Amino acid sequence: MTSRGFLRDADGATAVEFALASPIFFLGLFGLAQVGLWLWADFSLQRAVDAASRCAAISCAADIKSYAVNATVGLPVSTSAFTVTSASCGSNSSKVAATYSVPTFVPALPDITVNVSACYPT
Repeated sequence: MTSRGFLRDADGATAVEFALASPIFFLGLFGLAQVGLWLWADFSLQRAVDAASRCAAISCAADIKSYAVNATVGLPVSTSAFTVTSASCGSNSSKVAATYSVPTFVPALPDITVNVSACYPT
Protein backbone atom coordinates (compact mmCIF):
# COMPACT_ATOMS: atom_id res chain seq x y z
CA MET A 1 0.00 0.00 0.00
CA THR A 2 1.33 3.42 -0.84
CA SER A 3 1.40 6.32 1.57
CA ARG A 4 -1.43 8.06 -0.31
CA GLY A 5 -3.65 5.02 0.02
CA PHE A 6 -2.86 4.79 3.73
CA LEU A 7 -3.83 8.42 4.36
CA ARG A 8 -7.15 8.04 2.51
CA ASP A 9 -8.07 4.78 4.22
CA ALA A 10 -11.00 5.36 6.66
CA ASP A 11 -11.15 1.88 8.20
CA GLY A 12 -11.09 2.07 11.99
CA ALA A 13 -11.80 5.81 12.19
CA THR A 14 -14.89 5.19 14.30
CA ALA A 15 -12.92 3.11 16.79
CA VAL A 16 -10.31 5.84 17.13
CA GLU A 17 -12.99 8.50 17.65
CA PHE A 18 -14.67 6.35 20.29
CA ALA A 19 -11.36 5.77 22.05
CA LEU A 20 -10.78 9.52 22.21
CA ALA A 21 -14.32 10.56 23.24
CA SER A 22 -15.39 7.72 25.56
CA PRO A 23 -13.26 8.62 28.63
CA ILE A 24 -14.80 12.08 28.74
CA PHE A 25 -18.30 10.67 28.25
CA PHE A 26 -17.94 8.01 30.96
CA LEU A 27 -16.36 10.48 33.39
CA GLY A 28 -19.35 12.77 32.94
CA LEU A 29 -21.81 9.88 33.22
CA PHE A 30 -20.35 8.51 36.46
CA GLY A 31 -19.92 12.03 37.85
CA LEU A 32 -23.58 12.77 37.20
CA ALA A 33 -24.61 9.52 38.90
CA GLN A 34 -22.39 10.34 41.91
CA VAL A 35 -23.91 13.81 42.26
CA GLY A 36 -27.37 12.22 42.05
CA LEU A 37 -26.55 9.82 44.90
CA TRP A 38 -25.17 12.67 46.98
CA LEU A 39 -28.28 14.81 46.43
CA TRP A 40 -30.56 11.85 47.18
CA ALA A 41 -28.78 11.26 50.50
CA ASP A 42 -28.88 14.97 51.32
CA PHE A 43 -32.61 15.34 50.60
CA SER A 44 -33.50 12.12 52.41
CA LEU A 45 -31.56 13.08 55.53
CA GLN A 46 -32.93 16.62 55.48
CA ARG A 47 -36.47 15.26 55.32
CA ALA A 48 -35.72 12.90 58.22
CA VAL A 49 -34.24 15.56 60.52
CA ASP A 50 -37.10 17.95 59.70
CA ALA A 51 -39.66 15.31 60.65
CA ALA A 52 -37.71 14.30 63.77
CA SER A 53 -37.34 17.89 64.99
CA ARG A 54 -41.09 18.47 64.59
CA CYS A 55 -41.73 15.22 66.45
CA ALA A 56 -39.35 16.24 69.24
CA ALA A 57 -41.08 19.60 69.59
CA ILE A 58 -44.48 18.02 70.20
CA SER A 59 -43.18 14.85 71.93
CA CYS A 60 -44.78 12.42 69.49
CA ALA A 61 -42.24 9.60 69.98
CA ALA A 62 -40.19 8.26 72.86
CA ASP A 63 -37.02 7.73 70.82
CA ILE A 64 -36.40 10.57 68.38
CA LYS A 65 -33.36 8.91 66.80
CA SER A 66 -35.36 5.80 65.86
CA TYR A 67 -38.09 8.05 64.49
CA ALA A 68 -35.51 9.83 62.33
CA VAL A 69 -34.09 6.52 61.04
CA ASN A 70 -37.58 5.42 60.05
CA ALA A 71 -38.12 8.72 58.22
CA THR A 72 -35.12 8.25 55.92
CA VAL A 73 -35.88 6.95 52.45
CA GLY A 74 -33.67 4.18 51.11
CA LEU A 75 -30.53 4.87 53.11
CA PRO A 76 -28.86 2.39 55.46
CA VAL A 77 -28.55 4.88 58.32
CA SER A 78 -28.12 3.85 61.95
CA THR A 79 -29.31 5.75 64.99
CA SER A 80 -25.72 6.77 65.73
CA ALA A 81 -25.81 9.08 62.69
CA PHE A 82 -28.36 11.31 64.44
CA THR A 83 -27.88 13.60 67.41
CA VAL A 84 -30.64 15.29 69.41
CA THR A 85 -29.86 18.35 71.52
CA SER A 86 -31.96 21.03 73.14
CA ALA A 87 -31.97 24.17 71.02
CA SER A 88 -32.71 27.83 71.49
CA CYS A 89 -35.07 28.18 68.52
CA GLY A 90 -38.16 27.89 70.73
CA SER A 91 -39.41 27.16 74.23
CA ASN A 92 -39.72 23.38 73.93
CA SER A 93 -37.57 22.69 70.90
CA SER A 94 -34.86 20.21 70.02
CA LYS A 95 -32.23 20.38 67.34
CA VAL A 96 -31.80 17.17 65.35
CA ALA A 97 -28.64 16.75 63.27
CA ALA A 98 -27.34 13.94 61.08
CA THR A 99 -24.01 13.04 59.51
CA TYR A 100 -23.76 10.41 56.75
CA SER A 101 -20.89 9.36 54.47
CA VAL A 102 -22.02 8.76 50.89
CA PRO A 103 -19.74 6.17 49.25
CA THR A 104 -18.12 7.01 45.92
CA PHE A 105 -17.86 4.84 42.81
CA VAL A 106 -14.08 5.03 42.84
CA PRO A 107 -12.55 3.50 46.00
CA ALA A 108 -9.50 5.77 45.75
CA LEU A 109 -11.65 8.89 46.24
CA PRO A 110 -12.83 9.87 49.72
CA ASP A 111 -16.48 9.48 50.69
CA ILE A 112 -18.69 12.56 50.55
CA THR A 113 -19.96 13.54 54.00
CA VAL A 114 -23.46 14.98 54.25
CA ASN A 115 -24.25 17.11 57.33
CA VAL A 116 -27.82 18.29 57.91
CA SER A 117 -29.69 19.74 60.88
CA ALA A 118 -33.12 21.11 61.73
CA CYS A 119 -34.78 22.87 64.64
CA TYR A 120 -38.55 23.23 64.91
CA PRO A 121 -39.71 26.11 67.11
CA THR A 122 -42.82 25.78 69.25
